[in-house]
Amino acid sequence: MKTKGGNISQQLYRGPAGRVVTNVANWESAKDLQNAFMSPEFQALLTTYPDGSAAYPHLVRPVEVPGVCLGAPWDREPALATRKLTTAGASAIEYIDLCPDVPLAEQLRATNGAFTLQDTFVVPEGAVDQAIHAYQEIGAYMKGHSGFIQAQLYRGLGSSNVLVDLAVWETAGALRDALSAPDFPALLAYYPAGTRCFQLVLHRAAVSNVCVN
Repeated sequence: MKTKGGNISQQLYRGPAGRVVTNVANWESAKDLQNAFMSPEFQALLTTYPDGSAAYPHLVRPVEVPGVCLGAPWDREPALATRKLTTAGASAIEYIDLCPDVPLAEQLRATNGAFTLQDTFVVPEGAVDQAIHAYQEIGAYMKGHSGFIQAQLYRGLGSSNVLVDLAVWETAGALRDALSAPDFPALLAYYPAGTRCFQLVLHRAAVSNVCVN
């Protein structure tokens, strides 16, 4: 991919346990990626993956969330106008382990030092802006807790209802403290009812001539 026009950079991540790896690649345009992906040279390389491997590619752009992260702006006002909170103290979001055979709690126990938490949100149709607003509320909360380093939210292109958050923490203990604080559960009511979040712990992986850890 580094030899193809439009490729900017890529970073591979792997968890402390489990079978999932995440590749984050930056391209100048979707057309450049399409050209590279459809090239005969790339298609021939797909056979080098282990039998039974599955890939779930998704095109996203960084989102500007005031007070949390930079990116493309979004229209916040419609989200505020249509927002409906769930019952006080109730959660509108379902958390799911992206790697079911290694639950998130087990991944965190196997983590030493800084790590990245990947949250992939699948939002009900028409409720992406509301979910971004919920992310802003929770992002502001997380920034007030010791051990939070930074976060970036990505939004799927076109009519996609997928959001991807990459949040960097100093330690697993710091994340657990933030999630177990008494005022955190109430914030989940800002998400649209029916939102699902697939979670995975990530560490940068070094790949020769491609990316560093």
